[in-house]
Amino acid sequence: MNSLLEYQLKSLGYTGTFTEEKLLTFINLVNDTYNKSDENRAYQRKMLEYAKDKINKLHALSLEEKKNRIFFMEEKYKRLLKNLQPNYFFYTKNNEGRFTSISDSVFNMLGFSTEEFMEKYSDIFSYGLRSDIKSKMLISEYGYNVPYEVIVQNNLGTDFYLEVTEYPIFDDRNNILGIEGIVRNITEHKVHQKRITNMLYSDTLTGISNRLHLEIMMEKLIAENEKSKNTFSMLYLDIDHFKHINDTLGHDVGDILLQKVVYSINAVIRASDIFARIGGDEFVIIFKDIKKKKLEQIIDKLMYVIQNIHTINGYELHVTSSIGVVIFPYDGVSTVDLMKRADIAMYQSKKKGRNTYTFFDEKYSELLQDEMQLMQDMSQAIDNNEFELYYQPKVLVKNNKVIAAEALIRWNHTFYGYILPNKFIALAENTGLILKLGRWVIREVCVFLHSLNTLHKNKDFSVAINISIRQFQHGNLYKSLKENIEKYDIDGTQISIEITESIMMENVDSMIKIINKIKKLGVHISLDDFGTGYSTLSYLSKLSIDELKIDKAFVDKIPQDGTNTIVLDTIIAMGKTLNMSVVAEGVEHEYQRKYLEDKGCDIYQGHLFSKALPEKEYISTQFN
Repeated sequence: MNSLLEYQLKSLGYTGTFTEEKLLTFINLVNDTYNKSDENRAYQRKMLEYAKDKINKLHALSLEEKKNRIFFMEEKYKRLLKNLQPNYFFYTKNNEGRFTSISDSVFNMLGFSTEEFMEKYSDIFSYGLRSDIKSKMLISEYGYNVPYEVIVQNNLGTDFYLEVTEYPIFDDRNNILGIEGIVRNITEHKVHQKRITNMLYSDTLTGISNRLHLEIMMEKLIAENEKSKNTFSMLYLDIDHFKHINDTLGHDVGDILLQKVVYSINAVIRASDIFARIGGDEFVIIFKDIKKKKLEQIIDKLMYVIQNIHTINGYELHVTSSIGVVIFPYDGVSTVDLMKRADIAMYQSKKKGRNTYTFFDEKYSELLQDEMQLMQDMSQAIDNNEFELYYQPKVLVKNNKVIAAEALIRWNHTFYGYILPNKFIALAENTGLILKLGRWVIREVCVFLHSLNTLHKNKDFSVAINISIRQFQHGNLYKSLKENIEKYDIDGTQISIEITESIMMENVDSMIKIINKIKKLGVHISLDDFGTGYSTLSYLSKLSIDELKIDKAFVDKIPQDGTNTIVLDTIIAMGKTLNMSVVAEGVEHEYQRKYLEDKGCDIYQGHLFSKALPEKEYISTQFN
């Protein structure tokens, strides 16, 4: 019996028989149960129909939305591809690394059809045999495909830089079927990158490497040669008297000169050599794996092409160079040591008289240390009265009568003894101590003249003082002269200041004002070392010069047989034409004095008459 039926019968007190009344009740109960069951099924069907309707509507809506989304995604993808066409193209390759397809956008980028591109550049993009593809996919340790770069030319022959990223296509067994590639045009990026690199590593004036690039290349070169045990040579090159050219003719002329020098050097060195400008007029050239004899031949050629006459803005410039040479690894194994020692060797070339080259020697370091010590001692030496003045007579050529003297400074060093000015004047210039030293010289000369005036009552005698360009620029020269002339009660005409051509042409208008102001004190102006500078003639008429002093180099060329020397004769004639006294320095032989007398030179000085003497000795020999 059904358990539900049995339960219902028991609830009615069923014991095996039913009375009519109980049977009726039972039937009604069963009927109600069926009715409720029918109602429940009807409700369920209704809910199912409702749910089905909802589901169908939702499904339809979902399909529509999906369709719309797909449509928009496709449109977006099409727009993306269209926008990418000038800068991207896509391709596939088979498992042999050969093109199977290329997107039409290659035409937008390079102007080639897909067939033209595949024919022209299949080798560049080919990675060889199937067995070699995976090893050349450049998969990084993190699983990413590493892009590689290629350079191609478009249909007009213009270089294009392309970045290529490739992805392998695998089958279900993980075998490589081929490759998909994405190519991006990075030409503009490369151009900007190159421009930035050039700005970072190139000298803006000359276009060659700058100091930063030199140091990077040297570190790499040193590392390579340490492994290979090879050598290389370094030249430290400096243009002689370049500052003089800059100061007198202007930085625009100096810049053009440097460009011309670089052009001349580039014509001599090899493309594999390293050439850098490290500042101002200083250059470094590195020759890789070259024998000393060959190196010397190249240096000689470099010096020859540098000293070719360079015509700039109407000026004919004849320049020379001083060079220091070091060899890796014998003279140093680091960039710092090699640069330092090459500089020291170059400095020795300067000391030898310039226009030469010097191979580094350890003894030069010791000499440099001595000079550094002198620089440290100099300031204290002025305060300790270690400097003193010597006087060299200036005499009339025609009768050897002493009319003046030139004050020449000496340093009585407590350790080194007497030091000549060629050993310390340049150091004083470089440190700025020349200003303090210059004021001391002016004061001592005025004291000397005051003593002579007091003892001999003769104010016709004068003393010449050498003035540096830095005294003109920063030393308030007029004030120093005026104060000492007044303090020691001397006549301004008893002082003559000797200036060089570099001073005369340093900002001419400014120099004219300073010189004219000084001349109001009665001080005479002497132009020293005449003929060794540039374009002096154009300025002589503008400056109130009293005396023209001929450089010793011209006096040394006077021949013993009396043959004319055109340059010297011209200088003397010019001085006379401009109503200047003409003085020749460095006269050591009677035939030189006689030649000068015949040509009309007024005054001379030199060992022929007397060397420079200490103050007391000068007074005793010349005034007693």
